[in-house]
Amino acid sequence: MPAHRATAPAPAAQPGRALKALWYDGLSSRGRRVLVMIEPAAGGPQLVIEPLDAAGDGLCLAHRQVQWPQTYGRGTAQNRLTVALGEHGTLEVQSAAQWHEAYNRAGGKRKVAERLQLGWKLLLGFTAASVLLLVLFFRYGTPMVATQLARFVPIGWELEISQQALAQLDGRAFKSSSLPAARQLALRQRFEAMLADIPEPLRRYRGYQPVWRLEFRASELIGANALAFPGGVMVLTDDMVALADKHKLGDDALLGVLAHEIGHIVHRHSSRALIEQTVLNAVLSMALSDVSGWVALASTSLTTLAYSRAHEREADCFSMALMRHQKMDTRPLAKLFAAVTETPMPTSQGQAGRKSGAGWDWLSTHPDSGMRIADFQSGQAMQCDLRTGRLR
Repeated sequence: MPAHRATAPAPAAQPGRALKALWYDGLSSRGRRVLVMIEPAAGGPQLVIEPLDAAGDGLCLAHRQVQWPQTYGRGTAQNRLTVALGEHGTLEVQSAAQWHEAYNRAGGKRKVAERLQLGWKLLLGFTAASVLLLVLFFRYGTPMVATQLARFVPIGWELEISQQALAQLDGRAFKSSSLPAARQLALRQRFEAMLADIPEPLRRYRGYQPVWRLEFRASELIGANALAFPGGVMVLTDDMVALADKHKLGDDALLGVLAHEIGHIVHRHSSRALIEQTVLNAVLSMALSDVSGWVALASTSLTTLAYSRAHEREADCFSMALMRHQKMDTRPLAKLFAAVTETPMPTSQGQAGRKSGAGWDWLSTHPDSGMRIADFQSGQAMQCDLRTGRLR
């Protein structure tokens, strides 16, 4: 409870310390003439009110009991000031400048928002630091959080999602494969042999045991392609097999494609992508709550594309690492990839072929095709740790 003071002769006003004010205590519609003093105290400046009339007691309020007004600029420094006192009413101070001067002299500290509005350099620095922290969080923090949280996603949930997704595609985009049964069997046997020889350093999540299954489908919609579903289900299209046969690349090229898809599953990219999207939406909804929905949508889309490209690069790294471990040549995979993307092969060692419009790859879900082909052509990439099959 605030301490009340007995009525006493009003003290002489001390320059810069006692301020003239009107006190509306809520008991009367008329303001009482008072002297106000702001004094140092342990928990922050306290407010002392001494009535200039003979009726009633004075008042002493702790720092937390006063809603200390902020200063927003010099243009309002000489205006009258209204100070809320909670259940004790309000004060109307004649000079805002003297009030703030007395508050500062008593050890009062400005709030962060007030300091930012008074100093454009501080505001600019604070804004730049906030943007930098947000960018670093999206670039490194969100993927790191998603990578760790993915280990807690049940494989049963992944498999259920995969079954539902495959069933929907079978009814719309996929048709039964026309590959001969013997051809499918031969590729499955090579696929199973590859799975049996994945070294421990390439297994991202200890104890994670996907239920591997290779499916073959025909599809006019996606053409020469391969898909990886969470939990271990993979699809290879007839057109991809036909394209490898057309260019006489052998099954090593197709095994390289499957190694890339195995990388998506081993690194749990589908689960990580879902977590990344959830975190991204939550943070952007808070950071951009007062910004146009189009800005928020653009920010979410571009960041999601960046995560997708990182997952593709990581699957490339896994493919290179696994093929190197199993002593498989990655050059046929580079040629198959060039045929799929219609990208020229590198003209010399380390020089990537370029696809028209490659400068817009930052708007794509996949990294630059020419650079990826060059990496597979050489069997290594600067961004890859080929011991673990991860991005450096």
